[in-house]
Amino acid sequence: MLEIKAVFRRKETEIEATDCVVDKVIRLSGAEFDRFSRNLLRDWDFIRENSIDTVVDAEGRYHCLLVVGDGRREGVLVNAEGGSYARYSAHIPNAEGLLTVGQYPTLGVLARKLTNIVDHIAEQAGEQAVIDLLDLETQFCIDLMHNGTLLSTVLGMLGEKPEIEDWELDKNELTIYRESKTAEQTSVRNDVDPALDPSVPAVLEDKPSVLKQIRDAKLAPKPPRKEKSQSRLKGDAEL
Repeated sequence: MLEIKAVFRRKETEIEATDCVVDKVIRLSGAEFDRFSRNLLRDWDFIRENSIDTVVDAEGRYHCLLVVGDGRREGVLVNAEGGSYARYSAHIPNAEGLLTVGQYPTLGVLARKLTNIVDHIAEQAGEQAVIDLLDLETQFCIDLMHNGTLLSTVLGMLGEKPEIEDWELDKNELTIYRESKTAEQTSVRNDVDPALDPSVPAVLEDKPSVLKQIRDAKLAPKPPRKEKSQSRLKGDAEL
């Protein structure tokens, strides 16, 4: 389930969208963004200081400001026509995600790959399934066993899937449960300090043995790359 905010129009025959260029991103505090989004026609200093006189360029694109707020997923696109208020505005759902992927398209490719991995794991049949992470690495061409950040991200995403009740990780074997484990299946080790860096999702905090494995993966050196053959090196030199 995904929750977003949207602006609905009644009985629209088609979606009419305008090509826009974000010339500048204005970041407000969460509280200030809330005040702004409820008072778009009020004069705002940050709009006056950053307003753009050119409304439409030669290619027909609208030049705008994108206003976002700390802790707020949505944003507001503003074209003030040189003024100090939001003369033209549009609500932008998930503006924070759009900003990140828009600036770093490679991150979007990685996000789609991780999403495909998590969806693949969740689609495994039965109330309990065992997944070999080495098989996942081969299938999706990604290194999970030697990259603690990627591994913790996948496990964190898995913990956010509503159909997955729990999971266990033992070396390269990931066991997923569609129903809560029984008391006999639950085993918590208290001999490992769960303190890790902030990049580890909170869903892992009660799984100290998994935290140790992820920490070890972060500290472990990557396997050495295979050296090119002499013929391959010769071919590269000729290019």
